[in-house]
Amino acid sequence: MFKKNVSEEKNISINNSISQERATLLGKSLKVKGNISSDEEILIEGVVEGKINIKHNVIIGKNGKVKADIHAKDIIIKGSVTGNVFAEEKVEIFPGGILNGDIISEKVVLAEGSKFKGNIDMSVKESPKSNEKFEKKIKAKEEKK
Repeated sequence: MFKKNVSEEKNISINNSISQERATLLGKSLKVKGNISSDEEILIEGVVEGKINIKHNVIIGKNGKVKADIHAKDIIIKGSVTGNVFAEEKVEIFPGGILNGDIISEKVVLAEGSKFKGNIDMSVKESPKSNEKFEKKIKAKEEKK
């Protein structure tokens, strides 16, 4: 008799550890070339080329194709990413998710059926008040390019 809002169902099914707030959706038909920065969580189902700098979570949906370095709190990959990912807390690659690039994060989850090619650096120890070490690792990685 009562139906849930479809966008609420999508949000809940993305990952229970992600906040229940609504993410900004970059739809399947959207193609972005350039830099994206936001204070909000984003869900990418389209194509993005450039750099992504988000203060909250970045979710690459099953249809998402990203060619960019990603900086975020948590990074969830269900689609395809080519580029380095820098997460303050966690990077998680779901079954069917693909990452070609390096990971810098304290926590990394590679699900069975995911694909990953690159290096992982989990030596970053964040304190809640300062992310100096994290920023140094990012700068060092970018300078090598």
